[in-house]
Amino acid sequence: MDAGLPTQQELPRVLVFSTALLCGLLLALAAHIALTAAGFGLTSVVHDLFPTTTDQLKSALAWWGIGIAGCAGSWGAILLLRKTSPTQPAQQLFRIALGVAFFSLLAAAGHEASSAPAGSAAMTALTNLAAMAFGAFMAFFAAHFGSRS
Repeated sequence: MDAGLPTQQELPRVLVFSTALLCGLLLALAAHIALTAAGFGLTSVVHDLFPTTTDQLKSALAWWGIGIAGCAGSWGAILLLRKTSPTQPAQQLFRIALGVAFFSLLAAAGHEASSAPAGSAAMTALTNLAAMAFGAFMAFFAAHFGSRS
């Protein structure tokens, strides 16, 4: 019946969910690395015995940044993967541009992460694990609700 019209193809739900979860987690970790390099790390509160409100604000902004990056990464991946149309070059160009931007962001975060951490190794490891767990939770949250709608 519709011989000349392009068909909308839906990817399997598990593939969309997994891809969205991975994109959200990687974006949250990239945000954690970038914020730490900019001085807005999660450990800014525990550096001193009596932290100032500036240290608390920096730490809170880092938590918010990681959470928003995890949600935005998952939600954006779901929006891009929801329906694919192989015949629209503008949509394909947009996806390629976003893929290049995502890859560049991860490469820049990897470059920032290669420098030596400022604090102790145990505190850095705990902070990184907490950021990864929080980013994964927020990415899961956005992927779960985004894939249902």
